[in-house]
Amino acid sequence: MNVEELKNEISVKIKNSTNVLNSIKKLEKLEQIDPLKNLILIKQGLSNLEKIIENNKTDLRLKESLKEYLQIEKNKITEWEVKAKKAFGQELENLLKANGFEMSGIYPLLKVTFYTLEVNLENFNVIIWYGPQQEKIDSCKLNPEEVVKKIKESHSRITQQRLNDDNFLAKLLEAYNLTLHKTGLKMNTPISVSKILFEYVVAIQDEKFKINPMKNNYKEYGRVFFSYDLFRLKKRLIDGKTLSLVTATRAYTKNRADFLWIPTNEKGNGDYISHIKFMEATK
Repeated sequence: MNVEELKNEISVKIKNSTNVLNSIKKLEKLEQIDPLKNLILIKQGLSNLEKIIENNKTDLRLKESLKEYLQIEKNKITEWEVKAKKAFGQELENLLKANGFEMSGIYPLLKVTFYTLEVNLENFNVIIWYGPQQEKIDSCKLNPEEVVKKIKESHSRITQQRLNDDNFLAKLLEAYNLTLHKTGLKMNTPISVSKILFEYVVAIQDEKFKINPMKNNYKEYGRVFFSYDLFRLKKRLIDGKTLSLVTATRAYTKNRADFLWIPTNEKGNGDYISHIKFMEATK
C-alpha cells in the first residue's frame, strides 16, 4: 500500500467515525428534547446509523459496541411507542371532547362520529377517512391539535352545506330519469349509485358552467357530500315518486365504484347501497 492509499483509507475511516459520532449526538439531542414527539426522527436516525455502522470499516470491538448501542436504543423505541400511543390517544380524546366530539375504537383505527382515524406510528401520521375507511378526506402528522383541526375543517365543509329536500329530490329524480332514458329502462329499475351520482353532479351545475365548462365554474360535489345528503334527507316523496335506496349485496361491495357507504347515525354506524330507484307512490 502506498502513502496515498494509506491517507485515503485513514480519511474514509475518519469520515465514517465522524458520521457515527454526529448521528449519536443528534439522537441524544432528540431524546433529551422529547422522545415521544421526536419518535419518527429518532427511528429514522437509528436506521441511518445502522447503515453507516454496517459500511463502517472500523475495528471489530468498536463495531460490536455500536451494535450493542443500537439494540439498547431499539428497546427504548418499543417503550416509547407504547407511551406515544397512550399520550396521543389521551390528548386527542381530551381535545376532541373540548370541541364537541367523542372518540371510540382502538389502535390503529379510532372513530370520531362518522370519521375513522387510521393511526400509523411507523410513518407517524394519521389518515382521516369518511366512514369505515371508505373515502379518504385528509391526512396529517401524529399531532393531536393538527388532527382535531383537520376533523373540524372537514366536518364543517361536509355538514354546513345547505340542503333543501325538495330541490335535492328534484335533481335526483332528474338524474334518475335521464339515466333511464339513456339506457332504455323503465321507472322502478334500480340504477347504479355511480351513474346516478354522475348525472346528479351534471344536473346541479350552474348555467355559467354549462355555457363555459371551466374548472372555476364547476360546483364541486363528490361521494362524501352525496352520502351525507342522503343520510340527512328527511323526505322521500316527490312528484308521485318515492326514492328507494337499494342495500348492496356482497357482490357489489368488491369494487368501490359499485357501492356507497351512508351513515345511519352520527356514531359511525352505516349501510352500503349499490343502487338507487324511484317507484310510483302507492295511494
